[in-house]
Amino acid sequence: MKSSFVVWAVLMSAFCPFSVIQARSLEEINRTGEIRVGISPIHPSICSAAPQGCRTDCRITGPAHEIALAFAAYLGPNIRPRFLRIEWDEQFFNQAGKTIRENAYTPELLASGQVDLYPNNLSVNEWRKKKMDIVTLFPSRRMVIVNRSRKETIKTLPDLAGKVAVVEKDTSYHTWLQEQNQGVFASHPVGIRLMGTDECLKAVDKGEADFTMIDSDAAIWAVRQEYRNLDMAFPVGATDENGWGLRKQDKDLQEKVRQFFREQRADDHSDLNRIWQKYYGMSLTQFIRLVGAIVE
Repeated sequence: MKSSFVVWAVLMSAFCPFSVIQARSLEEINRTGEIRVGISPIHPSICSAAPQGCRTDCRITGPAHEIALAFAAYLGPNIRPRFLRIEWDEQFFNQAGKTIRENAYTPELLASGQVDLYPNNLSVNEWRKKKMDIVTLFPSRRMVIVNRSRKETIKTLPDLAGKVAVVEKDTSYHTWLQEQNQGVFASHPVGIRLMGTDECLKAVDKGEADFTMIDSDAAIWAVRQEYRNLDMAFPVGATDENGWGLRKQDKDLQEKVRQFFREQRADDHSDLNRIWQKYYGMSLTQFIRLVGAIVE
């Protein structure tokens, strides 16, 4: 956490001309001709940034990047996107560079005007709702991911008790596991180790941890394209709403995002459905139907 804050502080100082202005409205975005996108390469199913570990001059690729480009074009031909590469937990940092789940505040990147939106498939949960509004792009389920060698012993929720999980800090999976350890797993809690999402998947792939958790879109990606030893065990929790994070006050921009999503989902040949087909082998519309068919 300390190292993440140091990098975040350096990033803030590098963008100090932005830090003295206030959060930007849709009117300001249209006036300046620029929309500022805070993008986090938590997993290739969202986006990738090269070279590895870059903070500036990154080459960003992946579905979230392409969808953000499509949204900028949707706003108008004079709107250019500016991408700021951030770490996952920085989306929630306050002015002191910390995430305080129980407090209500606008994250500093949004409050300062350095970022107008986060297109990182954020799941809606109670502590995030205290900090931003999330416009839903698609429903999803949290999937338990296991090494194929352990699939016969980890089949249902009770099988997770006492196991070792690896998840990324301040993800919805981290939150869910903490809640279960205070509830159904209180007498036999799950051991939680925090690391980057790619490291989590690698640890389970190598048999160094019992399981990890990712959303169903990322699960499909990881199992089909990345890791030969991984498999989806079962979903947990209710259906999630995943989408883009925006400042609570920016209702006009939120409505533009909502309108963009609605129109794109309705058109089988839209940019959004084309991007999903390219990266996931199915359109977003097809994926939504698939998630609706997933049962415990």
